Order: sequence, then structure tokens, then C-alpha cells
Amino acid sequence: MNARAKKQFVAGGALGAMLIGTVALGSAASADPGDTTDVEVSVSIESTVEPGNLAMSVAADSTSLDEVDTTVDGTREFTGTLPTVTVTDTRAVEEVPEGAFWAVLGQATDFMGSDGQDAIGAENLGWAPMLEEAGESGLVEAGEEVDPALEGDTDEGNNVGLVDQELLVSTFDSTEVNPEGSWSANADLTLRTAEDVEGGDYSSTLTLSLFE
Repeated sequence: MNARAKKQFVAGGALGAMLIGTVALGSAASADPGDTTDVEVSVSIESTVEPGNLAMSVAADSTSLDEVDTTVDGTREFTGTLPTVTVTDTRAVEEVPEGAFWAVLGQATDFMGSDGQDAIGAENLGWAPMLEEAGESGLVEAGEEVDPALEGDTDEGNNVGLVDQELLVSTFDSTEVNPEGSWSANADLTLRTAEDVEGGDYSSTLTLSLFE
């Protein structure tokens, strides 16, 4: 190797050493420990568990009454059946308020004539509730029979008609019956009118309400 080439090699080696030293110095650098930034991460996840509830459904929104042989002299009698009323409780037991109980009540309006006839008072409509599906606990019961006012005096004194809210079906303890999940009831309906009631079509609204 001649002297000139040797000098170039040494110079190149010195430059290489300087570059290596520079790289090593750069890799040792670090950020200021006080320089931080927060990143918020959020996600929306829909629940796959539907909340339970206490609800009522009715099999139909109308029913009709047909005339039958009267059982009370001096009156005319019309009978029919209330569409099936079903109460369902899909709540978990721990969701049911302690000491709660539920009931379905019914109340009717006067029968109004379609051609302006005199109204037939709601006190002349009675019902006899009955259970269809009561569960095994025995804690769900049908309400008492309510007779039309024109039924005459009764031993029970229940010839008041469906003027006020009358009981269709109820339970003593919502928590106890909750595991059964569903109960159904209906009622025989009886409308009793005077013999001289004016002919024509009449209609009444029977409102059913579920309370707990």
C-alpha cells in the first residue's frame, strides 16, 4: 500500500469512527419525563339482557251481548263473555318491589244508543270473573261476582254493576307468584234492562286497568 492510499484509508476510518460515535450518541437521547398526553378510549356496547316488566294484554278489543231468557221478572237479559285478559311478569324476582301485589280492575261507561235512545246506565252491567290459567301457587284469584242493579237485592249486596272499579283478578304477593310468569282470566257479562227499553244498538266502553 502506498503512502497516499494509506492516508486515505486512515482518513476514511477516522470518518467512520466519527459517524458511529454520532449514531451512538443519538440513540441515547430521551424525552422530557414531564411531557405526557392522555388518550381517552370509549366504546358503546348494547345490552343483550332485556329488562323485565309487568304487563297486561286482552285477546280482543270488542265483544257483543245477545239476548237470553231472563232470570228476573220484569227485565230483559243480555249476556256475553269478556275477551281473555292475560297478565305477564317477565321481571327477575329481585326486580319486584318488596310487599307488592297486582290487580286488574274494570269499570264501564253507560250504554249509549246509536240513534239517540236514552242511555242504559253502567250499573245495569255486571260480570262474573273466572280464572283460565291461575298458576300452581294458588295466590292468584278471580274477583267477586258483581250483579246488575236490576238484579234486585242480593245476599252479598253486590248488585251495583260496573260503575266503579271492580276486581277481575289479583294476587296477594307479586314476589311469590313471579316465577309462574303468566295468568289469564275472563268474565261472563250480563246486561239487565227494563222490559220497555227502547230498541236499537247500544255501546259501552269497559276499561281494564292493571295496578301494582
